[in-house]
Amino acid sequence: MRISFSAATIAVALATAVYPAQSYGILGHTLTGQVAQKLLTPETARQIKEILSPYYDGLLSKAAPWPDTVKSKPEYRWASVFHYVNTPGDNPPDECRFEYQFGGHDVLNGVYNMSSQLLHYKKNPPTTEVDRAQREDVLRFFVHFMGDIHQPLHTSGKDRGGNDAAARWGTAKSNLHKIWDSQMILKDIKENFQDDPKAYLDCMMEKTNSLWLPDAANWTICDPNSEEEQRGGQQGKPNPWSDSIDGELALHLCPKVWTREMNGLVCEYAWKDYNGAEHDLSQAYYKRATGAENGFLVQRLVAMGGVRMAAILNAIYDPSHYNQSLAEEEWTEKPKVLKKIVAATRMQRRQLRAAEIPS
Repeated sequence: MRISFSAATIAVALATAVYPAQSYGILGHTLTGQVAQKLLTPETARQIKEILSPYYDGLLSKAAPWPDTVKSKPEYRWASVFHYVNTPGDNPPDECRFEYQFGGHDVLNGVYNMSSQLLHYKKNPPTTEVDRAQREDVLRFFVHFMGDIHQPLHTSGKDRGGNDAAARWGTAKSNLHKIWDSQMILKDIKENFQDDPKAYLDCMMEKTNSLWLPDAANWTICDPNSEEEQRGGQQGKPNPWSDSIDGELALHLCPKVWTREMNGLVCEYAWKDYNGAEHDLSQAYYKRATGAENGFLVQRLVAMGGVRMAAILNAIYDPSHYNQSLAEEEWTEKPKVLKKIVAATRMQRRQLRAAEIPS
């Protein structure tokens, strides 16, 4: 049975939302989709192209911003609460506590829900135009939510995710959320990449296959049996998605771990050094978040979202990819990170099998 949310639960979620949806900037979503596209296997890319309408040319980057274009339509109002997650007890920069319990309506559950539905449709291909259209919607929301979940201020509710935290960006008025959504990326591209987003993307892919490579392979690996993923805290509810996520996908889908990671960055970077409405964040603050001092953080988060997105889509549409030969000649023209991910996946499988053997 397809996993979805009832009209009643959506109505409750809309009524109790702490702040309205503010989505990751269009450029951030586009770049995240472009990174993922470069890491899809040919078979995955083929199936993605079949799912998406011809307008998209099979490109995740073109599909990624779509949810923002329909959020004002009544039939898509249900999605407004799935662009972010609020964290009770959060008080950045003094304390970031991700005390999450499953059962809410937020970006974490949105990623789980859309991934589960994509897997369902893979196992049970749609036979009607209505179902095919819904499958396309699911894919577009999945791609979008994977961008949102990697923007740190989408993982903390303080001041409506920073929307109410006024700041200056040079001579212009801004806010903390907008700065992380788009302004830092745009400034970085303009100042360091001759205002060329493609150069920024190429640099990001080069770093993924070199500077970040030791970590990048493990960005996509998680233990599906860990307490962190199975429960929402010490007294948390069991993960309601456990029964609908299986096979290769279970090794690569861990949005709770990712969200905790992003929430930590809210204290470490996003709210740190914020000093009120008249404080200009376009200089030292910007350099701290985008420069070499902290591993090109903003660029790395975009790459991280794309790498994880590709790993999930490959797990759904081309799981045999994770079993292919690791001989060097098989990988000469492929991104290095893909080989590393396959190797890390196999290591994780071995560790999980070993854990199942009684001592």
